[in-house]
Parts: sequence; C-alpha cells; structure tokens
Amino acid sequence: MTGFESKEQFQEIFNKFWTKAKEHTEIMEKLAKSQVVVRFDIEDPEVHMTINFRDPGPSGEIGTLTFDSDVEPEISVWSKSETTNKFWQGKLNTTVAMARGQVKLDGSVAKALGLLSKIKPLYDVYPEILKEMGLNHMLL
Repeated sequence: MTGFESKEQFQEIFNKFWTKAKEHTEIMEKLAKSQVVVRFDIEDPEVHMTINFRDPGPSGEIGTLTFDSDVEPEISVWSKSETTNKFWQGKLNTTVAMARGQVKLDGSVAKALGLLSKIKPLYDVYPEILKEMGLNHMLL
C-alpha cells in the first residue's frame, strides 16, 4: 500500500478533496444533519484532521475541514496513512480493519457507521484528486 510522503502532501490532497467534496451538496446536507465532529489521527506522517459538521465555519458553512484543531471530537479515528489512503478510495473493509487493529475508533460506533453510509459517494472524488495531482502511484 502507498501512504503519504509528508504532512504537507496529506494536507494539500485533503484540502483539494474537501473543496471538491463540498460541491456534492446533497451529500453535505446529509452529513450536516449528523451534527458530529470527527477527528482523524493519522500516523506516518503524523496528521490530525478534523471534519466539523456541528459548528459553522468562518463563512457560516457546515462541514469544515481543519488540521490540528482544538475542537473536541465526538468520534476519533486512528490509522496509518496507507490505511487512510485505502479508505478514501473505498477499498477498505472498515469492520475487518477495526478487528485487525488497523483502524481504532473512539466514540459512538453507531454514529460512525451512520457517517460511513453517507460518505460512500465521496469515494469516487478522492481518486480523481490523486489523478489531477499526478499521484497515480497512490491509486489502488
């Protein structure tokens, strides 16, 4: 599997991904109804990414993506960067990954599973970003 080369690369990819993801207003509206804050704690490289569907962002939007946020999450997800890359391409069986310790979850499992079903359409967006950035070696 292929992970991210650096924290900066991770941030660049996910900033572009989230900008594109927010164009899918129907998905974002469903996610906004969850009113949840999720923090992804990634290893290799170390990155802390928070997606906030509870508090409005600077422009009043719901569903902000930030790095190294001090907002307290309801759900925290830990994984290595290779696993994160696989997840956002829709190539990870989350239940199996949790059983194997490749993904660790703190918080409401029910809420996390509810979010999973809502974000599935975004699995098509992430590989598009990798292709646009010339990162074909990260595609699975």
